[in-house]
Amino acid sequence: MAQNATTDPSEVTELISIFKQWDMQALPISGGEPGIGFAINGSERVYALNKRGVFPEEYVALRYLTYLKIDQNYFTGPLPAFVGNMSVLMVLSIAINSFSGPIPKELGNLKELTVLSFGSNNFSGTLPPELGNLVKLEQFYMDSCGLSGEIPSTFAKPINIWASNIPSSGKIPAFIGNWTKLTALRFQGNSFEGPIPASFSQLTSLNSLRISDIYYVSSSLDFIRNLKNLTDLVLRNTLINGSIPTYFGQYQDLQILDLDFNNLTGELPSSLFNMSSLTYFLSGPLPSQKRNQLQTIGLSYSYFSGSFPPWVTTISQLNLVVNNFTFNSSNITGIFHAIEIPHDMQTSQSSVEDHK
Repeated sequence: MAQNATTDPSEVTELISIFKQWDMQALPISGGEPGIGFAINGSERVYALNKRGVFPEEYVALRYLTYLKIDQNYFTGPLPAFVGNMSVLMVLSIAINSFSGPIPKELGNLKELTVLSFGSNNFSGTLPPELGNLVKLEQFYMDSCGLSGEIPSTFAKPINIWASNIPSSGKIPAFIGNWTKLTALRFQGNSFEGPIPASFSQLTSLNSLRISDIYYVSSSLDFIRNLKNLTDLVLRNTLINGSIPTYFGQYQDLQILDLDFNNLTGELPSSLFNMSSLTYFLSGPLPSQKRNQLQTIGLSYSYFSGSFPPWVTTISQLNLVVNNFTFNSSNITGIFHAIEIPHDMQTSQSSVEDHK
C-alpha cells in the first residue's frame, strides 16, 4: 500500500456500500479516508477472499478506477452492461467465479483496457465482435469460461491469448498470424478443425505455443520453422504428420517439447537430445545419447519399438505408454526406478505415469 494513497471523495460512499455488501470494513488510512488497501490509487483488489454476491451497481460511480481484480471468489449473476461505462479501466480480471449470461458487448467501450480475464466462469453465447474495439488489449484470458463459437475477426492484436477448453467450432482463424507481437498463444482442449494455419509462421515473437485436440485435417511442422524464440512448444493430439525437422536443434531457448498423440514418423534428429535448454521432451524414438539436463521424456501412443539405451536408468520421468519396446537381460536391470510396468501389461509394452 502506498504511503500517500488517497481515495477520491466522490467515490467514498460507493466504496463503503460495496464493502458492506461483502462484509468488509473500509478502514481509514492516511488522512482519515477509507481505503483498506483494496480500493486506493485507482485500483480495487478483492482476490481470493471467498466473497459472494453479484457485481455491485456502485462500481459505475468509480470514475477513477483503472484496476479491477476480483478473481477467485463466488460472485454470481451476469456481468452488467454498465461495466462498459467504466471508461478508464486498464485491467478487468474476474476469473474463477460463477458469473453467467452473455459477455456484454459494451465491454468494447473500454478503450484503455490492456488486460481482460474472465476464464473459469459460466458465461454463455459467443464473444461479441465489439471486443475488437479494444485496440490496447495486450493480454486476453478466456479459458473454461462457458463461451463457444469462433474468435471474431474484429479482434485487435493482443500479446498473450489463452483460450483453452472452449467448445470452439470451425478452424483456428488464420488472421491470428497477423498478431506479430504475440508472445503466448494457448488453444488447448478446444474443438478446432485442422490444419494449423500456415500464417502462424509469422508469429516470430512467440515464446509459448500450446495447441491440443485438432480434428479432421492434419498439419505438418513447417509453420514453426521461423519460431526460434519458443521456450515451450506443445502440439498434443493435433494430427501432426511427417517427420520432426532437423532445424529443431537451432531452438536454443526451447525447454518443453510435447508432440504426443500425433502421426509423426521417421527418426528424431540427434541434435534434439543435445540441446542445452531442453528439459522436457515428449515424442519419438530414443537415441543412444542425451544431455544431462533432459530429465523428462514421453513417448506415449507412438508405437515405437527397439530396446532402451543405457541412459534411461538416469532419467527422472519416462512415459512409454502404448509402445512396443522390448526388455532383455542387458536393459532390464536398473530400469525400474525410472519406469513402472503395470501387472496386466505384456513384456513388449511399457508404461509409466503420465506426468502431463
